[in-house]
Amino acid sequence: MATSECEKFRIGREFLESVAWPSQLRKPAHDRCYCYQCYPSSHPDALTVAGYKYVIPHGWTRFAVSVDSDICELHNVWSTWLICYHGTSIESARSCVEHRQLLLPNDITMYGKKLEIPKGHIPKENYIFTTPSITYAAHQAYARAYHFRSPHDSRLYTIKVVLQCRQKPDSIIVQPETVGAQVRMQRICTHIPNEELEWKTQHRSSVVIYGLLLQIKKCDENDTSNLTSLPSSSSATHYNSIPTISNTIPRDPLKKLSGTVSPISMSIDSTDEYSIERDAMSTKQVSVLVMILVATLLPIAALVVGQIYKSDCPIQSWIPQWMTVFGAVGIGVFGTAFTILLISFKCCGEDSHIGGCITNCFVCLLAFFYFSWLIAGSVWVFGVRPSVQYDKRIPENYCQENLYKFAFGLLITQYSLIAIALCIGTSACLFIFCVD
Repeated sequence: MATSECEKFRIGREFLESVAWPSQLRKPAHDRCYCYQCYPSSHPDALTVAGYKYVIPHGWTRFAVSVDSDICELHNVWSTWLICYHGTSIESARSCVEHRQLLLPNDITMYGKKLEIPKGHIPKENYIFTTPSITYAAHQAYARAYHFRSPHDSRLYTIKVVLQCRQKPDSIIVQPETVGAQVRMQRICTHIPNEELEWKTQHRSSVVIYGLLLQIKKCDENDTSNLTSLPSSSSATHYNSIPTISNTIPRDPLKKLSGTVSPISMSIDSTDEYSIERDAMSTKQVSVLVMILVATLLPIAALVVGQIYKSDCPIQSWIPQWMTVFGAVGIGVFGTAFTILLISFKCCGEDSHIGGCITNCFVCLLAFFYFSWLIAGSVWVFGVRPSVQYDKRIPENYCQENLYKFAFGLLITQYSLIAIALCIGTSACLFIFCVD
C-alpha cells in the first residue's frame, strides 16, 4: 500500500463535501483505496471471503460508513455474511445510509414517502437487488456518473457511485443479469458468470451497508459530448446533462431533483422514482426475427409440396406424409417462436425469461420428435433411392420427381445444418474453455 495518502481520498472528500454528505455517517478509520497505485495489478482481483468469491473493487475508493457494531457482532456479519454491491446515485446512497438499510417497494420512509414499483418495471418484483460483481454494479443502468471539478486543482473528474454491503447468505436469491448481455453473448464479469450476477432478497435487515465506493477518473475537458457547461456556483454535475447538485441537500432527500431519473434500473433505492422506457428493437433482435421468417419458408414449401403430391409416390407413400408433417410442425414451431420473441423484444426487453421450465421441457420433447422424424424420413427417402423411378408407366417404383428430389434435398439440408451447428458449438465451447 502507498505510504502517503492517495489523491483519490482528497478528491472523494471534496466530492462528498460538495453534496453535503453528513460527517456523522462517515467512518474514516476504515476508508481504503483500491486504485491501481494503492492496489497494484500484482494483487489478486478476487479473494475468498466467508466461503464465497469476493471481487475486489479494483479502481475504486471506499469511504466507510458507520454501522451498528453490536448488531454486526451479534450476527457475526464480518465472518459469515457475503460481500456485495449496489449501484446507485449519491442522493440514494445517502438516503440508504440514513435509513440503515435498502428499502423495499411499498415501504414508507422516515420522510413519509411510500416507495412504489414505477411504471415499466417488472410487476410484483418486491425485492432488494444487489450483485457480487463490482463491474455489474457499475453498469450505467445502475450506477450514476457525475462530473466534478476539484476546488483544489480545478481539474475535472468523472465519479461513479456504488454501495458496498454485506448480505446474509441464506437470504439471497440468485438470478441472471438483466441488462441483455446474454443476448449479445457478452460476459460482464471475469469472476462471476452472467447467470449468477443478480442477487435479490425481501429481507431488509439481511443487507448491511458499510462502504460508499467512488470510481474517480480524470475527465477530458476537450470532450464535451456528454458534458453541459459547469456553473460556477457548484462543482458537481450529473453525467449526461443532469443539472448541478446543490451544496445544500433539502431536508427531505426524497424530493427528486429535476432530470435525475435513471433511464434503466432494476434496483429499488430508498429515494429514486425510476421509469424504464423500452427502446425500439435492436438490430440484433430484428435480425433474429427476420431469420425466423426466412427459416419458416422451408417448412411452408415442404407442406405445400407434400400436399400437392400426396398421392403421387406409390413406391413409398410415407414420403409425402413425412413432408406434410414436417412442414406443419415447422410452421407451428417457428410461428410460436416468432410470436414469443416479438412480444419479449417489444414489451419485456432483453431481460425477460419467458417459459422457464415449461419451455425447456417443450424444447426437449420437440427435439426428440424432430430427430425421430428425421430418422424416419431418412429411412423412407434414402431406402427407395436405388429403385425409384420418375416414369408413371412403372407404377410400383414410381414417385413424382419434384416430390422425391425435394424430400431428398430437404434431408441433406437438415443434416448439413446439424453438422454446422455442432462445429460452431464445439468451437464456442473450446474458446470459452481456453478463455477461462
